[in-house]
Amino acid sequence: MYQRLKTEKPRELQGYIDADYTWDLDQRRSMTGYVSMVAECVISWKAELQDMVALLTTEAEYMVAVEASKEIL
Repeated sequence: MYQRLKTEKPRELQGYIDADYTWDLDQRRSMTGYVSMVAECVISWKAELQDMVALLTTEAEYMVAVEASKEIL
């Protein structure tokens, strides 16, 4: 499931985030990813295992939301 982050005006900045809880069963880290787009053109993206272990799905989603927000700023 993707969560959409978007400014008030259409076609300015769009962002999509996703975290797959405990994707890596050996290390118990979640897969995380985000993409930032302006006028439907990708300007930034990232997909990797999270640095820390998330104990809840919500925690994994918050971690990726913080990383995506820092990248956008």
